Amino acid sequence: MREAISARETWPFECLRCLRVWEEEYVVHRTRDEQGVDVVIWTRDEVVVPPPWSGTTCPGCGREIVTSFPTGYLAHHPESAPGREPAAQAPAGGTPARGVPLASQALLTLALLLLAGAGLYERLNAG
Repeated sequence: MREAISARETWPFECLRCLRVWEEEYVVHRTRDEQGVDVVIWTRDEVVVPPPWSGTTCPGCGREIVTSFPTGYLAHHPESAPGREPAAQAPAGGTPARGVPLASQALLTLALLLLAGAGLYERLNAG
């Protein structure tokens, strides 16, 4: 491999199950191999880890239902800062009562309406 360039990156995350918010710091090593192919290696505490968008696990509930934010997001959105109380706690083995993304609620509602409409359509055309 050729000479590497390393940089520290802090990635903010939120668990979509328990709504925990936290940050993780990575050291990113960028280089090119002998064939000229870009190589990126992510490390935390000097241990090679997957990139932040792949396989991040919530330190609170252990689930991999995690989203990340752009670097610097939490500095501009203090209501989301680590240590804040989540909007709702998920019951053990359940899903949060509040804090479910609006898009997910809308998709679920649409799916239920389509199912109900299909059943009604079948009844009206059967007779």
